[in-house]
Amino acid sequence: TQEYPVTLYEPLKYLLSGGGKRIRPVLMIFCCEAAGGKMEDAVYASVAIELLHNFTLVHDDIMDNADTRRGRETLHKKWNDNVAILSGDHLIGMAYMNLIKTNSGRINEIISSFTEGILEVCEGQSYDKEFEIRKDVTLNEYLMMIGKKTARMLETSAEVGALIGNGSKDRVYNLKSYASNLGIAFQIL
Repeated sequence: TQEYPVTLYEPLKYLLSGGGKRIRPVLMIFCCEAAGGKMEDAVYASVAIELLHNFTLVHDDIMDNADTRRGRETLHKKWNDNVAILSGDHLIGMAYMNLIKTNSGRINEIISSFTEGILEVCEGQSYDKEFEIRKDVTLNEYLMMIGKKTARMLETSAEVGALIGNGSKDRVYNLKSYASNLGIAFQIL
């Protein structure tokens, strides 16, 4: 593993050693298998989705000025905002470096789904910040926002996994829908 520059790689090692449930990579592997693929086929992409998820957490912590994550100091508190932003940005690069190692005839669909997931999570985060200053947020708006944040990352995990497993259009859609509902349930329960 890379060690220099220390101001980049030390925070990344700290972040990635902090644990987590790893729900997204496990879901991706399960969906790959449910679509007819093998676990081994989804390993690189599952690493990519976990790196992407950690990117969203780092940037969310900065925006929310959060002190802790998973019982540990957040990157921007332990180091500073600049280090945290750069670490988050580096995670996206690392995510794509892993994603493109995926051996699939559907790699263009996989990359497209992954990228659309990033864009939609950014939209969801933007709504989240907007809603913090509004007093008239409706239930439907809130559900839309969490659909673009939590649910979308799970949706991306399921869709990419099903694509790697070479699932049919219906199988991909059904697994993606399941994951979306799961994501919404996580937020409202």
